Amino acid sequence: KPLQYNEDLNAVSFIHRKSSTYVSSPVATPAAAASGVIVAEISTNMGQTWDSTCLWISNTNYARYPQGGLYNPPGNTSISNAYALCAGPITNGTNWTGSYLASKKLDVFNNVASTTPNAQQFMPNTPPYTHPFKFDFPSTDFTYVKSGDIYIMGRIYDNYNATTAAAQGQRGARIIKGTFNAGVFNWTTDSIIPTFRQNSSTNEAMFIRGLSPQMAWNNQGDVGYIAFIGARAGALKSNSGYQPMIYKTTNGGTSWNLMAGMNFNDTVTFKATHQHLVAASGGTFTIPFFWYGEGMDMTVDKDNRLHFVSTVLGASKSDPDSIGYIYQFNNKDQQTYMFGHTPGLHPYIYDFTETATGWKVNIVDSMSSESPGSRTGDDGYTFNPWDADPSNSNSKIDIDARIQLSRSVDGRYIVYTWSESDTNFTDQGVKWNQYPNVKARVYDVLKNKMGAVEYNITNPPTGANQNVQSSAYNKYVSPKCTVSYAADSTATFKLPMTVSNSQPLAQLLPNTHWYSTTELVNPFSVGIQEQVLNSVNNSVMFPNPAAGTAILAIDLKDNAKVELSVMNLMGQMVKQSSASAQIGENNIQIDLSGLTPGIYLVNVKVGNSMSTKKLIVE
Repeated sequence: KPLQYNEDLNAVSFIHRKSSTYVSSPVATPAAAASGVIVAEISTNMGQTWDSTCLWISNTNYARYPQGGLYNPPGNTSISNAYALCAGPITNGTNWTGSYLASKKLDVFNNVASTTPNAQQFMPNTPPYTHPFKFDFPSTDFTYVKSGDIYIMGRIYDNYNATTAAAQGQRGARIIKGTFNAGVFNWTTDSIIPTFRQNSSTNEAMFIRGLSPQMAWNNQGDVGYIAFIGARAGALKSNSGYQPMIYKTTNGGTSWNLMAGMNFNDTVTFKATHQHLVAASGGTFTIPFFWYGEGMDMTVDKDNRLHFVSTVLGASKSDPDSIGYIYQFNNKDQQTYMFGHTPGLHPYIYDFTETATGWKVNIVDSMSSESPGSRTGDDGYTFNPWDADPSNSNSKIDIDARIQLSRSVDGRYIVYTWSESDTNFTDQGVKWNQYPNVKARVYDVLKNKMGAVEYNITNPPTGANQNVQSSAYNKYVSPKCTVSYAADSTATFKLPMTVSNSQPLAQLLPNTHWYSTTELVNPFSVGIQEQVLNSVNNSVMFPNPAAGTAILAIDLKDNAKVELSVMNLMGQMVKQSSASAQIGENNIQIDLSGLTPGIYLVNVKVGNSMSTKKLIVE
């Protein structure tokens, strides 16, 4: 979370490692230390202009993977009285030796880190500890809340530098809380050590090692959530898979309680999930496996309810010890994919939402691509357009969907964002996310209404920036955005977003960070009919000519009824049918039996939108 919007200051912050031309004072040496200088970019006019200030310099503790944001003292409206903060892991060039926590008052913008006592703190992960706690890699979640506190997510390992997962000993989450006091932050921590189901053969805890816990807070800072992905003890059938184990606080972290799991044995409530998975072998039920490979995120809405957003795979085995085995699919390009990329088996983005009585699920959208491999031998590796790094086993950059959420300050609206390659490319049979664009949809919590417009942020109909068009790698969105509206039909969202890439896509070239305050206009009205019409107009009949049966391929952004009418050239209806189609790609069969060879017209109707296709029957 390096990109943040602060509503009290109307300011955007972006925390990053210094550029190749930035010179700190003093100049950090050696080169590994210089590249670990951390800089905050600040804009008070939504990205029209920026200023920078240095947060971290050390010749021995090299900062990496920064995140952070702004702290604003209660009642303050001036950026000069606010503070920029950052956190992340430290390396000495060989091992990960600890973490850094840094802050600086924004009354001065320069290339010098703050000299205020405790403004730059190094937290070692081996004894002797400078604080009565240890943590690793605080690089994934940063939250500022109205109570005036800062929350940062860390991980707890026995030895993060060990070469095996067992020796690393990942155990849980460390919640790092910063409280402002007399110009500096006092840092305290709390820990959550979850209990997962043990494998009956190996006695190992069944959870996704190496995956950082997720964290989310409401704006007031009293309601918070910590989530892990693992298997629950005693869970049966559809509940036995790898799914979120979520801890909740309602008193600002004084106490945490494990929430009830998502009851996937309730096939009615979770029909939207089950209908897009394949049943596990040896059973008649599907077992959801929450797939971290395309990213996952969570946020808290206006009712202090959690939204956990992810893609989901199907476990291929029903044995409780084997739920880590998942279905994989061969595609037209003879590559093996995590998703089937056929009607009903696309990568679907789900919003699993806390309710007063349990959980519910909504489908946000479907994606037409998935992450290509980044390691030699991975499926899709040869399709990954980044160059290989010979110093790192020829690995490439990961290109996943990077599912990330933003919300309006009041929590009424949630903005879902993800990266995928467009169908004009993937329809050729390759489903790898080679040339991503950023997509977005908006959800109204108050009205329980998903906006019908799917925005293509980096490749809009007009005004596309060629530097990010189909090159939207390494995106970040701010966890908060702004919204202005006179009515639902005239809402405009301003979403801070960055994309980082290089031209060409070479890992050793300097990255360029592209920023935009993206405007999402009228997600609940304008464009709804146009989007349905586009789906109908872009639908395809195949084979053509056809005999016996033809297929209508249509890509929908919402579930809908598709009506088909086959007409002869005299305008007479000779066949009629309808189908309940689902969000995503659909292949709908058209029965041509009994029709004499010749030319026919097929009317395709969805709602009030209609298009006519020519079909030749042999």
